Amino acid sequence: MRTLPRLPWWPAVLLALLGLSAVYAGALRTGFLNDDFLFLEQARTRPLLQSLGDLGPLANYYRPLARQVYFAALTPIAGDHPLAFHLFNFAVFLAALALLADLLRSLLPVPGVLAGLLFFALLPFQEVNLTWVSCSQDLLALACALGAVALHRRGRTGWAAAAYLAAAASKETALPLPAVLLAWELWVARRPTGEALRRLLPAAAAGVAWVALALIVRARHAAPAAFLTFAPGAFAATLVHEIQSLLGLGSPGGLFAGLAREGPALLPWVLLGALALWLDPARSGERTPTAPPARPALRFAVAWLVAFGLVVGPVVRTWSAYYYTLAGVGGAILVGLAARRVDRWAWIALCGALLWWHAGSTATRAFAIADGAWGWTSHLTSFYFRRAAALTDTLSHQMLRLEPSPPRGTRYFFALLPPWAGFQMGNGPLLRALYRDPTIESYFYSQFSESTAAGHPCRFLYWDGADLRPLYSNAGDPFFLVGCDLLLLDRPAGASYAFQRALEEGGERMDNLYWLGWAELWRGRRDRAEAAWKALGARDDSLRWSAHMRAARNALRDDRDTLETRRHLITAIQYGIGRPEGHAVLGQLMARGGSRYGLLELKVASRLNPRDWLARRDLTAGLVDAHLDGPAARELEALERIYPEWPADSVVTRAARTLRRREAPGESVARF
Repeated sequence: MRTLPRLPWWPAVLLALLGLSAVYAGALRTGFLNDDFLFLEQARTRPLLQSLGDLGPLANYYRPLARQVYFAALTPIAGDHPLAFHLFNFAVFLAALALLADLLRSLLPVPGVLAGLLFFALLPFQEVNLTWVSCSQDLLALACALGAVALHRRGRTGWAAAAYLAAAASKETALPLPAVLLAWELWVARRPTGEALRRLLPAAAAGVAWVALALIVRARHAAPAAFLTFAPGAFAATLVHEIQSLLGLGSPGGLFAGLAREGPALLPWVLLGALALWLDPARSGERTPTAPPARPALRFAVAWLVAFGLVVGPVVRTWSAYYYTLAGVGGAILVGLAARRVDRWAWIALCGALLWWHAGSTATRAFAIADGAWGWTSHLTSFYFRRAAALTDTLSHQMLRLEPSPPRGTRYFFALLPPWAGFQMGNGPLLRALYRDPTIESYFYSQFSESTAAGHPCRFLYWDGADLRPLYSNAGDPFFLVGCDLLLLDRPAGASYAFQRALEEGGERMDNLYWLGWAELWRGRRDRAEAAWKALGARDDSLRWSAHMRAARNALRDDRDTLETRRHLITAIQYGIGRPEGHAVLGQLMARGGSRYGLLELKVASRLNPRDWLARRDLTAGLVDAHLDGPAARELEALERIYPEWPADSVVTRAARTLRRREAPGESVARF
């Protein structure tokens, strides 16, 4: 049979590039998300040499190349344009594929190389790597590790050690590389053990040096945010999740539904399927390609999978499929071995099957929201980031519509936000980037305090399920309402500052001084509390206190006049602010309508008389009704200690049942 001229290689590369670009076009158009804003701000505000000496804004891992150096290098060039970062990451991804092709070619014939590359390039978690700019750390670790393997195979062990050091400085998942290189030396290159170990010395020394440096930097931080566990069960779980991730089962229950909804993308199928031309023996001149022995490749693949799977063990409680990016190389070798004799038509079918698999897996609308080594769903999935990107875009536009040009130094406090949106990170780098104002900061509502808001214009916002809206925008004394909320949340320091701000801005003097006194007392500053009450005009007078308490009782008993009763109780409290009785009765009267003031008075009564089970009971029930479950749980715990008969009280048991129902472990996976 006549053989046709061999086709040049560059059209195949171009087709592959166009096909992958079509697959990941949506990912490359995504804006900055979550941690990206923290790293961008660090690059803009801190000198690189200074930032290299610590764990960075997340204070969890030391990854200077993929975090500090990466953002410091690209930010001056790309500015606030995420596309430039995505294109760089995509270039790193393509470089990693080229290095993977080099590794596969040393183990497999051309059909197996192409099949392994296609599998690795279409692994569903690659969507996350190319959607989230901060996944540069996984891509750089991958490319540098594969570069180290390529250099080591060619005998350039010193340069291989340097590449390995760069991989480890990108992400810790690259650390097991020397073990994989040893497997190569013994099983593929078949070198004697002594010679293999000598060739590994530069990489091993680089690894030891890097671990020592990372531990030193980590030790300088008293409480790093990274949670690590080394329980044996964690390493068993990580190998199971590795298999899940390489099978595209980041959310096992959703894959088949995704396959039913989606199909293979037509344009990438055409472009990638055209690579079948390079598998035509008549055209390539290779009638029967000679394949390297399969056993060494199989053993090497298993060693790779085990080494780069086990390294995820310490963080498996929060596992995400993209954690196994490096481990995916082992999967690519196995797929290449299985498909090393694929022909043209089988290649076209394989392209369609893998594209369909990719589409079905990435279409799964779920992500894990609870930590656990044996949770079966990935935490950060492609859907998580698509949703976060949509919410970030929506909320950003709503912020600009609410306040196009906020005053410099504005402090935003969010009472409610969509769950798992990543919109509020740190102290507001997203808003500073949005408004291009480095003086703006943002926090959660419960973080309001003198340290977060001192002297700055403040805005309080909440999400109503569809839109961001101002909180207390029409109130005459918004800081007073904020202070009351914070007292109910057991945050007296923030409440104290809120009442002070209310007084400074002309708020109602009597209410603000009164509750300022309680906030200061609960902070342990009795002298300041007494000063506030003295400024209010309160003073101890037993006769007047008794007279008004009696008048209040008469108004309530004889006339059923609750308004007059309240007036007498308020006056009585002014003449006996430290006596619990008036607070208890006033609180019970006012709390019936769900009033926050009534709950606060019950709180005062229970603090002044810790044995007053009735006041604490009504306070607990009111907090439960207001969905303030944290404070309610604390009050219920105290009530159970002082009121042994509580199981016979229907009010308490109803509140306890409601709390238990809300506190019971809910869904561990968010599904949409």
